[in-house]
Amino acid sequence: MKKASMTKQHLFSGLLLGSLLWQSAAFAGNPQASIVEAAMPWQNQTFEQGKAEQCMNWTRTVLRQACGEKFASLQSAQPWDLAQLGPGDKLQPEHADSLAADEFGTKIESVNALQAGDLVFLQNTYGNWNKGVITHVGIATGDGNYIHRMTSNAGYVRIEPIPAADFHAGLRLKPELCQ
Repeated sequence: MKKASMTKQHLFSGLLLGSLLWQSAAFAGNPQASIVEAAMPWQNQTFEQGKAEQCMNWTRTVLRQACGEKFASLQSAQPWDLAQLGPGDKLQPEHADSLAADEFGTKIESVNALQAGDLVFLQNTYGNWNKGVITHVGIATGDGNYIHRMTSNAGYVRIEPIPAADFHAGLRLKPELCQ
């Protein structure tokens, strides 16, 4: 009886190990899967509660967990909305547009073309910005939804439908940025 029980334990352990190795291999070649895996535990949690404009800082936290420390300060000098920014607007890593650039991956022009793990950039969601300025960022979860750190609800991270009217573009990161 003990031998049968041990065999079942070894079989279960082998299946579990095999599953973990398969998932690890799948995530190694798929940055989007790693990003979603890092983002989902944040659902319904707070991030920097009470502090406004934290969507990019939350997104960077997820990207650092999934892809490494380079995402703490990585930013573009040429974001997609650069031409819409005012003369006094400074580019900074905590701004929603700081990763919205061709140098980091493939630009996705349609909400329907987004895949889970793509970054989602929205324009003109608040403030008195020029038309087309990126003001919010989150991470696509699939089926037209995204997970994001909201400013308007005291800092909770939520999954919601991507607002098509505010959609600027998505970004599918280059795989080499997430290894």
